[in-house]
Amino acid sequence: MSKYNKWMLVLFILFPILLFLFGIGNSFTDISKLALSEDDISIDIRHKFYTDKTNQLSLNDVVDKLNDFDELPLNKAKVSFGEIGFWYQIDIKNVLNQSRELIVFLDNPMIDIINVHQLKEGEYKLVRSLGDSNLDNIILDIALPNFNVELDAGQQTSFLIYTTTTGAANVPISIYDSENFYRYKDAVYLLWGAFIGIVAVMSVYNLILFIGTREKLYVLYIGYIAIFLIELATVHGYGVYIMSLPLFDFFSKNIISMNYLLGYFTLMFASHYLKFNEEPERKVTRYVNYLSYSYLVLSVISIFVVEYIAAQIFFSLQILLYGLAVTMMYTRLKEGVKWANFYIFSWLPLLVGTAVGPLLLTGNLEYSFWSRHALLLGVVFEITFMAMALAHRLRTSENDRLYQASHDHLFGFANSNSLEVAVKGLTEKSNEPSFSIMIVSISKYESIVPYLPKESLKSIVYQFVSDVETELSNELLLIDIDKDSQYMKMAMIREGVFAFLVSSNDEHLLNNVMSQFAAQQPITYNSGELSLNIKCLIGASTYTSRINNTNELVNKAQQAIELAIENGNLHGIYNDHVNNNDQRKVMLASDLQTAIEAGSLQLYHQPQTSTSTGMVVGSEVLLRWSHPNYGFIPPDEFVRIAEDTGIINKLSEWVFNKSCEHLVELMKLGIDNHIVSVNMSVHDVMHNGFISYLIRTIERYQLRADMFVLELTETVSVTDTKKFTRNMLELKDIGFCLAIDDFGTGYSSLTYVSKHPFDKLKIDREFIKNLDQSDKDFTIVSATIKMAKSLGLEVVAEGVEDQKTLTLLKSLNCEWAQGYHISKPLPFEAYVEWLDEESIKNSFS
Repeated sequence: MSKYNKWMLVLFILFPILLFLFGIGNSFTDISKLALSEDDISIDIRHKFYTDKTNQLSLNDVVDKLNDFDELPLNKAKVSFGEIGFWYQIDIKNVLNQSRELIVFLDNPMIDIINVHQLKEGEYKLVRSLGDSNLDNIILDIALPNFNVELDAGQQTSFLIYTTTTGAANVPISIYDSENFYRYKDAVYLLWGAFIGIVAVMSVYNLILFIGTREKLYVLYIGYIAIFLIELATVHGYGVYIMSLPLFDFFSKNIISMNYLLGYFTLMFASHYLKFNEEPERKVTRYVNYLSYSYLVLSVISIFVVEYIAAQIFFSLQILLYGLAVTMMYTRLKEGVKWANFYIFSWLPLLVGTAVGPLLLTGNLEYSFWSRHALLLGVVFEITFMAMALAHRLRTSENDRLYQASHDHLFGFANSNSLEVAVKGLTEKSNEPSFSIMIVSISKYESIVPYLPKESLKSIVYQFVSDVETELSNELLLIDIDKDSQYMKMAMIREGVFAFLVSSNDEHLLNNVMSQFAAQQPITYNSGELSLNIKCLIGASTYTSRINNTNELVNKAQQAIELAIENGNLHGIYNDHVNNNDQRKVMLASDLQTAIEAGSLQLYHQPQTSTSTGMVVGSEVLLRWSHPNYGFIPPDEFVRIAEDTGIINKLSEWVFNKSCEHLVELMKLGIDNHIVSVNMSVHDVMHNGFISYLIRTIERYQLRADMFVLELTETVSVTDTKKFTRNMLELKDIGFCLAIDDFGTGYSSLTYVSKHPFDKLKIDREFIKNLDQSDKDFTIVSATIKMAKSLGLEVVAEGVEDQKTLTLLKSLNCEWAQGYHISKPLPFEAYVEWLDEESIKNSFS
């Protein structure tokens, strides 16, 4: 979309909104003119004012002091904080030749006491008791304190109004014809309802954002607008409609406590919105935290302090709040953080409203509909602008996260994710795409890094990438990978290894270009007084039907480099007919990680039974992998690959997690006391954090450690025997049962058993399968069982393939048996069916 069309769309959307706001503004202006003024020719209003600083004068005392009252225009009386009595004398004369009903509106629902006395038969008599200390009035009189005045044609009456409060003492007074008062009331109700609705919608909106992002920012904003809703509900009186009267009374008496809470949420939201919470060492962050927590403490303390005293402390601290807020905003603007602009803009209407409120309540600003509702309207606009700010920040954060996911954090280069997107784009554009990936690797990059400061390293790498791109572009058409980057035709696979997309799969052309580039090695770069001669290795792989995904293309190009090194060259192109075994190993290594992440492996169960009762006591879980190209992969092969490539821990975590899932399913079916045996590598026991993973997993599934047997194969590969022993003891203390697997096939078996806290011993199938035919095997098994018994170990025999072997094992006091005679390993669903059949069989035996 062009900029012209974009602005036209913005204007098209904004124009009706601005018309609506203009209409609302005119309506509110008309509403503010409904009150009768002292200049109105239809009525004669006179207003006098008196301050009782002792707050001890009775009505009669005040009547005696009527001559001491100051005559002032309506709403021009100056009041102050403190427990002081304020008296207003209002004389009203109906100048019209007809009777009329007037309503006197006392617009401060937080005043504690409002007593209205009317002059009747020569003396003042109490006619109304208003104020928030008198909650027996109807809700309208609590929200909008008022009283009726009925005057005949030419009639005059006089009122003495006494007010006192511990908070803001100013009482704006308006006089309306009754029908105009109800028009005013309807307008105020509309404004209140709109405000409540906006806060409710924004709260739900931010709650959804919090659930989606788990960012504390959105909870803080909900707290911020919710406290504002409560505070304004108290200040404006609409709280009586949305909460119980006792609760409204509590908030009315503790409005300063609400102000402190509002200050806390204001600061914390600003800190999180502007991301200062992610920089705890900055001074401004520490000051924000100090003041925020001080506000929390003071919000509690202020409950026990007289309101007008607490208010003075609060207003003095407001200077610090605004100072810190301005500092945070200025800092982010100076740093060029674009999404801070919306936030700053949202403060403007709020600051205006916040300034107007106190000026009005202290009598330093003329009372009108606009001034009375300035803070509420300011909050409405602030919430609206803040919604835009939050949306912009969220969008920016998502863009930042996307950038971080697709770029290297140190150099800013596009990474393998960006390369994958570019490759996907090429394959989607054409049914027969023609391109290649070329990998350029700096030789011995890791040995160069320690000699260079970070900035010097970055400078040399940037120059190297530019030189390579220029050289390749002389003969090849390179494809853009990251169009927003200065280095748009390159992606960094890892430090020192770079990928380029070439719009050709002509192996002859690629080989010539790589050969020419290799002939120019080494390339010399200078960093200060240090001169570096850099050699690079180049490999390429072409997109074909057999090699058609990004990871595979990159792996093949890197494999081409390895083959080139073996042949004493600096470059090479992947050849699909060379080194099939290496190809299989590389592919299996890549695909195994994908299979773990995708959960496409399978876990089989082979039952273990008691030799004495024949009952199933548990099962050993066995991992199976059916590769889409190579078919069934033997566990020994892919486990060795997992160990060699460093993903054995991920593989073991997958197995244990899936074992927990299966055990939970068995328990749901009523199969209790079922023990699951899981094979573990010595690498798992030695891996930092693996034991914590086991604990977290069983807690997540609400299982116990004693429901599992961890089977470890004896090994001589343990280099840190102290750590291995310590971890084994920790597993034992947690409650896991430990078994030594394949006993008799490793080294130093007796030593291995005696030094570690095993509970079970599994005799390898090699000694079991010929037990009834080989005297040697029979002697070994018999001696092993006796040795295990002397050490307090239970014995499991695996590889039991006939009843005769099972009978022999029972005679030798071997407790548990496992093998094809009982059942072959079964997929979980088939294993559950097998258990059902065994249960039925045993019930008839």
